[in-house]
Amino acid sequence: MSFSSDLKNELNNIIDKSIHCRSACLAGFISINGRMQEFEDGEALIIRVDSDDTEAGILRLIRMVTHIPDDMCICQNEKKHHRKIIILGAENIDEMMLRLKLSRYDNRFSVNPMLTQRECCKRAYLRGAFMAGGSVGNPEKSYQMEIATLSESEAERLSAILEKMSLSCGIVEHRDRYVVYIKDGDTISDMLGLMGASKSLMEFENIRILKDIRNGVNREVNCDTANMKKIARSSAKQIDDINYIISKNGIDFLPENLREIAVARIEYPYYSLKELGELFTPPLGKSGVSHRLRKISEYANELKNN
Repeated sequence: MSFSSDLKNELNNIIDKSIHCRSACLAGFISINGRMQEFEDGEALIIRVDSDDTEAGILRLIRMVTHIPDDMCICQNEKKHHRKIIILGAENIDEMMLRLKLSRYDNRFSVNPMLTQRECCKRAYLRGAFMAGGSVGNPEKSYQMEIATLSESEAERLSAILEKMSLSCGIVEHRDRYVVYIKDGDTISDMLGLMGASKSLMEFENIRILKDIRNGVNREVNCDTANMKKIARSSAKQIDDINYIISKNGIDFLPENLREIAVARIEYPYYSLKELGELFTPPLGKSGVSHRLRKISEYANELKNN
């Protein structure tokens, strides 16, 4: 299963202790996946779910929050991989709307802000909304969390709740939906914690740690590789100059101090300046080695010019 699926399963198994938080969670779900629809002899409240586990979790919340009889909650297949819960009876729908502080616009619902005044209810509402329309990308590849809504007003509501919880997010219109998104790893981590997904939070943080270690190792390897290439290029130029001097005037043409460093460079072509300096007694510093090699290059240039 994907990280997103595992997260939703974990959220689905969280049961709030208080009735107001249970109501907020259910309202968050219905605000995303609830709609009114004509059904047989009258209208019905349709709640779309994407798995059997989610269906069981929503039915459990309905039983905890309302007095709607089980035979008034019908479960049917909606389309491939999706099911729907159908709430029948005008009095049952009225009770649902009253207890969840829902108001209807067209065939959709909006939630009275009074339902999410408490911080605990904000967390529960976010959990319900994420279970309905949320997804999170594989954290091993990228950091991306989204909640897709069908209305701009609902997206703005979620954004406002996140901002009150000190979580930054953005909203983008995509096809016929408004998507609330988070792309920052720290913020996604905070969001997982707020929703109560402790297991997913731990897994997410472990993946982040491993990614940071892997990226750090890659940076060091790339840096070492770049340094080796730089040393190889410099060494090749220095050895060319030394060989040119030898071919023209012989090694004895160089003063003793330059002759010593020239012999060392030819013998140890892949040594850095620091490593070359450590071959001498007493050791030479990097600046001393660089100065002598630079003098050899100047001698070689003079010979070439003459």
